[in-house]
Amino acid sequence: MTQRNESAAAGDLQMPMVTLRSADELADALPYFMGYHPSDSLVLVALQGDRGQFAGRVRLGIPGQAEDWEFIGQELPRCLVQEVEQRAGGARPDAVVAYLCREPGPGESGRQVMESLRPLADALLATCRDLGLRVLEALCLSGDRYWSYVCAEAGEGCCPAEGRPMLMPGTSVIAASATFAGIQVRGTQKEMETRLTPLTGPSVAAQEEAIDDAVGEVLPRLMGKKGCLALAADTLVMVNGLIARLQESPPPRSMREDERDDRLLTDAEVARVLVGLQDPETRDRATLWMDGARAAAALRLWRALSRRCVGVYGPYGAAVRTLAGWAAWCVDDPTEARIALELALAVDPDCGLADVLYRAIGAEMPLEAMRGALRSGVAGYPPLSLPASVWPPVDVRAGGEAGVQGELFD
Repeated sequence: MTQRNESAAAGDLQMPMVTLRSADELADALPYFMGYHPSDSLVLVALQGDRGQFAGRVRLGIPGQAEDWEFIGQELPRCLVQEVEQRAGGARPDAVVAYLCREPGPGESGRQVMESLRPLADALLATCRDLGLRVLEALCLSGDRYWSYVCAEAGEGCCPAEGRPMLMPGTSVIAASATFAGIQVRGTQKEMETRLTPLTGPSVAAQEEAIDDAVGEVLPRLMGKKGCLALAADTLVMVNGLIARLQESPPPRSMREDERDDRLLTDAEVARVLVGLQDPETRDRATLWMDGARAAAALRLWRALSRRCVGVYGPYGAAVRTLAGWAAWCVDDPTEARIALELALAVDPDCGLADVLYRAIGAEMPLEAMRGALRSGVAGYPPLSLPASVWPPVDVRAGGEAGVQGELFD
């Protein structure tokens, strides 16, 4: 199974104590548990103690093939228990709340979505009970409405056939508490993924042709070690210049404004950098540009490059989405970091750096410890001939973890 579950501990939620008493409030709470509105996802929330305190959660994209649902229904609750035990010194969760989130397709109703996902819900509930977990609620969220699988299972029929409407945004107790604490919920998962999704339309052909040309130009340079190092240096010089260019432009405030960043990068520039970053060592060296003020502009660059991995070059997106994940973590946005790394691993499940970063975020590894490990890894690579103005303003020989070598991330 190449899908990875997204996990989080109770410490991830900097939320005042809030008591949720109804299915309405539980349905409304999901984006506050996650930090965003999940799309096409299965989420399990673990609770501990008599008062049902939040103990952790896991998220997994709902598999497209229904024949995989029984396996997922058996394994995901076990993953949740394992995550909580590891974080809580062996203490098991006592109860669980399950969410199945999927928007209706064309001509489909929310009720039809709920019924189609019932086999997955049944498998989840059965496994949770086998593990000794009380299922407090299992909700299907679809089309701004929700249905309870628990009340249907008990024959109580508390949910009408058309489901119950979600609470008005911002009106619940958890929304008020989040506002008071200064916590903001991001947009939908789909919106964040779109910022990293390859473009479509008439511009695609020109970009694909530019990458074709760049590949043809680069291949002869890869025949010897000196050529590879020179290519790495050229790529990083271009990366440095593009980050500087984006720093001079106002940051996009929304997805729609991403087009402005796209216009700042020519097809030829994008092609050269994308091809150069397919070398794992060059990609790893690029992580050193995520310090300080550069990180936000670097994140914009990696997003823009990811959107240009068009046509047959879709797999090139693994490298730049990995860099986007690291940059997002560096600007204190683990939510976008997880999503970017999931997309990288969806393209290349064997991408070692993406896997290391994804696991590090899930394990709550300190950012500076990860930064030190990356610097130490890059310090083991052959030196490049780069202008002093281009090389990142960090000493890659300092701050690293002893014994961490470059091949860790290959």
